[in-house]
Amino acid sequence: MNRTHAAGRTSTRGSVEAIEQIAYLRLLPHAEREWLARRCEVRRVAVGARIFGEGDVPSGIFLILNGRVKVVRSGPEGREQVLHQEGPGATLGEVPVFDGRGYLGSAVAVDDASLLFVPRSPLAEVLLRNPTSSAELIRILAARIRHFAMLIEDLSMRTVPARLAGYLLRESVRTGNTTIELPGTREDLAAHIGTVREQVSRALSQLTRSGAIKVQGRSLHILDAERLRNCAASQSRAQAGSHAHSTGLGAVRATVNTTKY
Repeated sequence: MNRTHAAGRTSTRGSVEAIEQIAYLRLLPHAEREWLARRCEVRRVAVGARIFGEGDVPSGIFLILNGRVKVVRSGPEGREQVLHQEGPGATLGEVPVFDGRGYLGSAVAVDDASLLFVPRSPLAEVLLRNPTSSAELIRILAARIRHFAMLIEDLSMRTVPARLAGYLLRESVRTGNTTIELPGTREDLAAHIGTVREQVSRALSQLTRSGAIKVQGRSLHILDAERLRNCAASQSRAQAGSHAHSTGLGAVRATVNTTKY
């Protein structure tokens, strides 16, 4: 993946409007938002470009203005786990910016994207001056801890078909459509649900045989959402028995458990 991307200053007014999309910065007094906006820049990245890498020294946070970005971690054998995928209005990179350690994962553009880069030093400075914004940031980071706890539970307790069903339902809600464009390859789809390509293919076949979905190329049609919901809710790891070992999820679980929130 290519790391190169164009960067450029935007108008202070444009940056202030962008900053107001960030919940904890929206609480800043207008003069503080303007002060911070003058230190920001817009970065444009092409699909597949890396915005920052796992372990890189954090230089600031990123607000997604348009496009989508995924954050992934790599396991010991090179397998990827998608920690989360975000769209416009979402921010990336707060945890490492404030704990002083490396980025938790690599951020990769899923589409051509534009991001507002907010440098670390002025961000920390403005938050020190404004405790209300700092308190809101703590609330947001706590919510992210909850998200990752749920991800670990998902990987530990649910079978691949159940995780796939849950992923498809979430994508359907996000897009407002029962037809979903699948990621480019089965490996990409596997990274979203913490498994390997072969297990994804089997799970797709199982859901197809059940009548819940129909796959045509990269397009997947949800035919029976209720059946898909039942699958997502009912298949636990205990029901799957030794199937957990065949998916190689132990390594993925270990990878996620090393994440420092």
